[in-house]
Amino acid sequence: MYSPKYFLFLFFTFLVSGLFFSSFCVNGGEKNVRQKVRDMRVDSVLVSVNGQGITLLDVLLETNSDEIRLANMYSGERLYSETEKLRRKVIEEIIIRKLVFEEYKRRPFPIEKQHIDRYMDLLAFTMGNGTRLGLEKKARSLGTSLDALRDKIREKIAVDVLLHEFCDRPIYVTPKEVFEYYKNNPRSWTEPEKYSLELLLVAKNSTRNTGTPEEVCAKIKKELDRVPKTEDFSSLVRAYSDAPGAENNQKPSIVEKDKLRPEFTPFLAKGKPGDILGPVETLEGYYFILLHEIIPEKKIPFEEVSEKIRLLLEEAQRRKVRSEYAGQLKAGAVIKYYY
Repeated sequence: MYSPKYFLFLFFTFLVSGLFFSSFCVNGGEKNVRQKVRDMRVDSVLVSVNGQGITLLDVLLETNSDEIRLANMYSGERLYSETEKLRRKVIEEIIIRKLVFEEYKRRPFPIEKQHIDRYMDLLAFTMGNGTRLGLEKKARSLGTSLDALRDKIREKIAVDVLLHEFCDRPIYVTPKEVFEYYKNNPRSWTEPEKYSLELLLVAKNSTRNTGTPEEVCAKIKKELDRVPKTEDFSSLVRAYSDAPGAENNQKPSIVEKDKLRPEFTPFLAKGKPGDILGPVETLEGYYFILLHEIIPEKKIPFEEVSEKIRLLLEEAQRRKVRSEYAGQLKAGAVIKYYY
């Protein structure tokens, strides 16, 4: 018997762009375990719910587009970790869907063909290079068919309808609840104090300037002491800064006070708009800072965020009700995990 890690590494071998599995060994296990991992297919059962299997393919059909997004964001161990979390989450969602679908089968209702076709078109876009023919080829390569995919889609639609009926429809957030949330969470609806800054970097490993960084800083400081005009700062940036794109006219950056580099904070705390501060030593070099503007903290009016708060509270209620409903369904079910 092999551990959950073998399944999880098998999960990771799925290449999001093509639903293809590599054969490779995990953690140097025994030879027979390695062979089992290599022999795993997308129809391998991961979980059974009242005797119904949930396969790896069931999971991959739902995570494909999200895994493409993850692959564009992460790599290596972080990609593995995020993929694992995504697939575990989807497995739990499928378990609940299986249980809800049993409710549907007891009291079925018709699901029109056009609703299924919309989902098929989405699958064709993410898995079949945008065409039904491509989706059909992909389905065959995975040992399934378009009819089987339609059945899975029909199940998903039926479950979505019942979850809406059982869990979502009763949700109602009152105007008083919305206002109370706004009043009790003032920091969430306050734009923090911000600084408008322009930076000049003298890098410690500078290849642009001659002389040591300290000598270059002294030269810049001398020029600023002689003509301390903020309009001349941009020309100094173009002449001396080692920051990327310094030769072009750079627009000032807007930075929230809480997100300032810690080295900058004590200098800016003493500055006022129009001041040129520095040099400030950092790990990579020395910065001169032109403080263009201090943008004060601003409370966002209730009218501007009331709808956002209402949706936030509705979603919180929806998660709570669905979680309670899922717990009730699982309590009366026989669920076995094989990973």
